[in-house]
Amino acid sequence: MSEPVSRRQVFRLAGKQARFLLVLPIAQTVLSALAIAHAATTIARPKGEEMNLDDTPGSLNPYRLPRHIIPHRYDLRLEPDLAAASFSGRETIVLTITEATSVIILNAVDLAISSVTLEGASSTRLEATVKLEDSTQRCHLTFSQSVAPGEWRLHLTFQGKLNDHLRGFYRSTYKDHAGVTHTMAATQFEATDARRAFPCWDEPDFKAVFATTLVIDPGLTAVSNTSIASESKEAGKRVLRFADSIKMSTYLVAFIVGQIEATAPIFVGKTPLRLWTVPGKQPLTPFGHEIAVASLTFFEGYYGIPYPGDKLDLLAIPDFASGAMENLGAITYRETALLVDRQTATHGELERVADVVAHENAHMWFGDLFVGIICRNWKQWH
Repeated sequence: MSEPVSRRQVFRLAGKQARFLLVLPIAQTVLSALAIAHAATTIARPKGEEMNLDDTPGSLNPYRLPRHIIPHRYDLRLEPDLAAASFSGRETIVLTITEATSVIILNAVDLAISSVTLEGASSTRLEATVKLEDSTQRCHLTFSQSVAPGEWRLHLTFQGKLNDHLRGFYRSTYKDHAGVTHTMAATQFEATDARRAFPCWDEPDFKAVFATTLVIDPGLTAVSNTSIASESKEAGKRVLRFADSIKMSTYLVAFIVGQIEATAPIFVGKTPLRLWTVPGKQPLTPFGHEIAVASLTFFEGYYGIPYPGDKLDLLAIPDFASGAMENLGAITYRETALLVDRQTATHGELERVADVVAHENAHMWFGDLFVGIICRNWKQWH
């Protein structure tokens, strides 16, 4: 556990203007966190992963997944093509099957799945037929024989489109100072749109470790939930392998690809904290950076639990549907919720940035760490 940090120490980190604007969002966030913690004590929690809080079991409810198959790890590789507005991917999902079955059901929509193989501990390899249900956004993988209980590895290859609907894995466009249009790719998975980027168990209580690899053009940069563990070259492209995440829900997975640039990191303990923008907007980052550092420091001390990630990036996205999204380690923002010129901004504009940045940092604990414990499905959460 981290050493408690006093409020006085936190506010010394921020300038006079930022100190004033930071008080209200921190107070609001702490009160919200206490309310959620109280609610958690009143929820009757089921025993075992096989339980479902809905009245209808997952195997019978067409919009929920069965509980007898549990994913533990995703090794995910994606190669986006910004010019073609498409991407290809492959993944290996380590899972446990708790009862014999001939069908694996998971979530997938707007994807073309080209191959499926299930591999067992004894080198058993089974292939499946694929049936996609657009109405329920579920994918049925049917095997010719019964699959025994135990640990298995599910290998899939697939293709998808970088859509323009601001959800899933989507494309965002912007113009530079010369009026030239550029394209980047970003993600927005909450609540149920990770399934548009890769086949997965896309419900919040199916937490797993994610190991993401992004294959990108040499002139581009990519950010995901964790730090880059290694980089190599393959057919003229950059292959970025990111470190393993903590166990987390699919809606918190994120990847951003484009011509983006970062501030120098400021460390909160051992955590490097940076702000990312499209080229030309770095002068608008200092105020948001200051608020992010001060609020992260405050919450580490207040909760008594270290920040759970290995880094924290805040990314301003030109096209973004909501104010911000609390992806662990890679928080995405609408530009106006993160970037501001403190010399010309109104008090209201500064207050909004302080509010949103502090709010999202609080989500690194209440939401990212605890959502699968407090709320096991979106019906409960809302």
